[in-house]
Amino acid sequence: MADNFGLKIGIEGEKEFKNAIREINQSFKVLGSEMNLVVSQFDKQDKSVEAVTARNKVLNKEIELQKEKIATLEKALANAASSFGETDRRTQSWQIQLNNAKAELNKMERELEQSAESADELGDELKESGDNAEKSSSKFEKLGSVLKGVGAAMGAAAAAAGAAAIKLEKEVVEQFGELEQNLGGSEAVFGEYAARIQKTGEEAYKNLGLSQSEYLATANKMGALFQGAGVDQQKSLELTEKAMQRAADMASVMGIDMQTAMESIAGAAKGNFTMMDNLGVAMNATTIEAYALAKGLDFAWNSATNAEKAEIAMQMFLEKTEQYAGNFARESTQTISGSIGLLQASLSSFIAGLGNANADMTNLTQNLVDAFQAVVKNIVPVLENIVAALPEATGAIISAVKDLLPVLLQTVTELFSQVLQTLLSLLPELIPAAVDAVMTIVGALIDNLPLLIDAAVQLITALVMGLGEALPELIPAAVQAVITIVQGLLDNMDKILEAVLH
Repeated sequence: MADNFGLKIGIEGEKEFKNAIREINQSFKVLGSEMNLVVSQFDKQDKSVEAVTARNKVLNKEIELQKEKIATLEKALANAASSFGETDRRTQSWQIQLNNAKAELNKMERELEQSAESADELGDELKESGDNAEKSSSKFEKLGSVLKGVGAAMGAAAAAAGAAAIKLEKEVVEQFGELEQNLGGSEAVFGEYAARIQKTGEEAYKNLGLSQSEYLATANKMGALFQGAGVDQQKSLELTEKAMQRAADMASVMGIDMQTAMESIAGAAKGNFTMMDNLGVAMNATTIEAYALAKGLDFAWNSATNAEKAEIAMQMFLEKTEQYAGNFARESTQTISGSIGLLQASLSSFIAGLGNANADMTNLTQNLVDAFQAVVKNIVPVLENIVAALPEATGAIISAVKDLLPVLLQTVTELFSQVLQTLLSLLPELIPAAVDAVMTIVGALIDNLPLLIDAAVQLITALVMGLGEALPELIPAAVQAVITIVQGLLDNMDKILEAVLH
């Protein structure tokens, strides 16, 4: 499909845009046939994992193609407006097509969202099935209860596994859908250099704290803006990579979030420098012109092209912040919060890669492992410090408690006296309540007497049986006990008689 319409305007430009739209519509027919094939393989109301995945895969392709169509229609509308005027019939025709295309995109995205919700509902149904299995009653006693427990555990495990699988499936579909769109966007913006920016995106988790998809989303926007200003494709790639990396470095220095940093640098790419203060550089027409003059460059803001303005602005930004180059990568591996950010970004890229047939899963997996190791490396010293500090902290606490113990005891004594006095003053009110409580307990005991008597009978029966079984051992012991007692009495008879006579 046509990605670059050059500078052709008027009738010739109209022809190019119409051809491009024709190619896109033809691609929609192919995707339509793919969706028909999926529908024929599954029932329309089928909400299984396989059915949802198959439909979402085609739907994501259609959404990506629809966005490409919208981008082409926007360019066609701009071309027609500049060539024929905004009130011309041809311009209005492009506007109508653009409005309809955007409406169709909204419909597609709602359908994808509803599909994702269906996946969640399936996970809930699986979980509910497991819960019902666990709650089902059994008529068996010993063997039946064991089987019930095993069955409930297996049902719960299956439900949990099913719900987890549905959740992962949804995450993969959603994140790969975004990645697929941004990969396609990079091919449209950077052409033959797309593979390079895509590879840079794979490593963005450690250099910028962004997933590959997040990196490409901003890079595509910046590249398109630079090219729109007249910068060639290769140069726009170089400016984009350098500017985004330095923006990430400055974000780590200035303490701002990465999204703000990316928005600031993307705004500068289209000539809006108001947010560059976030990145530590005050930029406007006056400061840029002064910078160019100091560098001995033949540059005047009012006569410079947009491409010249963009390049000088980026050159100024990179030079003014040169001392902070690489700061993000250093902090991201040496701090707990930074390494956790790495782990989140690498996990996002890994999940999206699961849905990408062309993804380098070996590299994405290694990235995830490296990020996890960075987290462990930063957390372990903190844990060691806590363990080392515990004995000293515990000793200090014990010492403090020892010093405070007399005061605490006195306070407790005073509080006990006050509580006792309060209770005594409340006795007239408490006694009726206590009587009611006793009557309630007595009533409960009476109501449960049959159960208590039955339990007592069982207890006595068990004791009698136990004593009967123990008689062979108890009788000799009892005889020996009697002999010992008698012998003790005889040995002390003189003392007993003396006590009686007195």
